[in-house]
Amino acid sequence: MFSTVIFDVDGTLLDTERIYMKAWRQAGELFGYYIPDEALKQTRAVSSQIAIRTFCKFCGEDFPYREIQKERVRIAEEMIGASTSEQLHKPDVLRVLNDFIKAGYRLAVASSTGSEKTVEHLRRAGLLDRFPVVVGGDMVEQGKPEPDIFLKAAQMSGSAPETCVVIGDTPADVFAGTAAGMKVILIPDQVPASEQTTALSSMILSGLNELTVDLLNRI
Repeated sequence: MFSTVIFDVDGTLLDTERIYMKAWRQAGELFGYYIPDEALKQTRAVSSQIAIRTFCKFCGEDFPYREIQKERVRIAEEMIGASTSEQLHKPDVLRVLNDFIKAGYRLAVASSTGSEKTVEHLRRAGLLDRFPVVVGGDMVEQGKPEPDIFLKAAQMSGSAPETCVVIGDTPADVFAGTAAGMKVILIPDQVPASEQTTALSSMILSGLNELTVDLLNRI
């Protein structure tokens, strides 16, 4: 019996993955680097250590990750700040969260983004009050695809890992949730489901609007 639903944020609750990818491209251009789509897809929701290795692989060993990442943050925050709460929402997000709350589930967030930015983005989107537990990437030693962030969310929720379900959009969410001993529902955003993530996921949906309490009870 599940008691807790742990959501990823970017690309799952909020339509921000496209913003981050666009911001990476613009930031890279400012420094004279072309960042291919495959590099962006492989670095969604992963730890900075993995991101650095991946960008260097695709863009060259001299890729100044920290400098470009800082500029990416600035550009992305400007885009997010110019968006309304409705523009940030994934379709049907309010209905989904309210239905789970009414059904008695505990809700938590586990995002690779730092906790301060995660709280800020959820507040801007009008969703923060739905989540008594918010875990950011700066609150754990190892980021996704390691299980730390989901285990931390379960601990803070007072739930055993086996009673938690992860809702995420990236391969990193699938790998981290599975490693944490949790069921995972994958809702791909910028990165399509692969043979591996399909095999590991309990369910794959085409959009958050397909997620219901009844559906969760069937996995």
